Order: sequence, then structure tokens, then C-alpha cells
Amino acid sequence: MKKTKKKATAATAAAASMSAAAALLAFAAPASAGEAGAVTSSTVGYVCQSRFDGSWFPINGYSRGFSTTAPSKVSPGAGFNVAFDPAPIVALGEYNKELTDIEVAYKVSPEAQVLGYKLVGGKNLGSAAFHVERRGAEFVVTSPDSIPGGVEFDLPSLVVTLRAPSQGAVTTGPGGSSFEKRSFGWNRLHPANDQWDPFQCYADPAKPVVFSTTAVG
Repeated sequence: MKKTKKKATAATAAAASMSAAAALLAFAAPASAGEAGAVTSSTVGYVCQSRFDGSWFPINGYSRGFSTTAPSKVSPGAGFNVAFDPAPIVALGEYNKELTDIEVAYKVSPEAQVLGYKLVGGKNLGSAAFHVERRGAEFVVTSPDSIPGGVEFDLPSLVVTLRAPSQGAVTTGPGGSSFEKRSFGWNRLHPANDQWDPFQCYADPAKPVVFSTTAVG
């Protein structure tokens, strides 16, 4: 069965873009940013599966790279930013004629107070508009719009503004926990059968990854 997607009109898309831009401008830099951010590179190994002609099959050995910028230490109650930048992606054209419902999930220590969040940058996304879905301590960057397969694209970076707790540390990492709550993935139109099927991944719990650690004190 083919998937039917709702397409936004150009006017609606433009209005959404203007609204998103206004939302980005609403977030000012934290008053007390603590130490300058340090950049950490991480590789996340995923448990993945996909479907073809109604049959599920595993995709072994799939991984994605991320760069995270966060201060190594802040004072209790200080405001600071954490930025998540995923590596560019190429969805092979022989398996992905078109992509939609792209998702990448991040997780932040629940003890930290979230002051705001925004998306920055992105490349070769065409008219696809991305937004952030907040799920408790997790943030999912996603879009219902489509992107052609076989072309390298770069998802927007997520910047989260936090207030440090009174003690301890603020950690970040990949979000998601199952195929139903993906850490990463999309739905794809396969050129061989012209059917829509999911590509589903969640971070391998046997190989946990910490993107950043910010000490409080």
C-alpha cells in the first residue's frame, strides 16, 4: 500500500518558516554561560530494521556520527547552551527514492531546567521544514516533508538552553529506546516496488554513548 502524504501549500510553508524564524529570535543567550563550550565527537551504534514487500529484515552495523558542544563546567543555577550537530547523511538512491518523516532524537539530564531550544543551519533540505518535538527529557528533530534519496543532506543542529541544577552533572546523549520510539530513522519510498516502508533505529543499549558531560560546581 502506498503512503499518501499531505503537502503544504507554498503560502503555508512560508508562514511556518517565518514563524520558526521568529521563534528562534525569541531565545537570547544565557546570562551566565559558564566556561566556553568544548566540542566532543561521538559515534552512535544503532539496532536497525527495515521492511520490503511486507517482510522485516535487520540492518546490522549501522552507525551515525555527532558533534556536541557543551561547557565542561558551570556554576550551580547557571544558564548554558548545548548544541547537537549530526553528521551529513546520504540515503542510497537504490534503496531510497524519497524520504519523509526523518527523525533524530537527543536526551538531556532531566535534572537540568530547559529554558528554550531552537534549530540552526541544515543543508540540501529543499523545501522540507524541520521542527522539534519535546518528549520529557528528549528532543526529536523531525519533518513530515520529503527529501529526495541519493543526495547528501545535513540536518539542522539542535541548540538547547539549560539552567544547571544545584549540584551534580548534566549529561546528554542519544534519545529513543525502541523501534516505536526511534533514535534515528525515516520512512522511504523504495524504487524497486514503489512502496513506503520505515527505516527504524534505536541506540544500542549494549553500547551506551554519552555525548557531553557538564559538571556543576
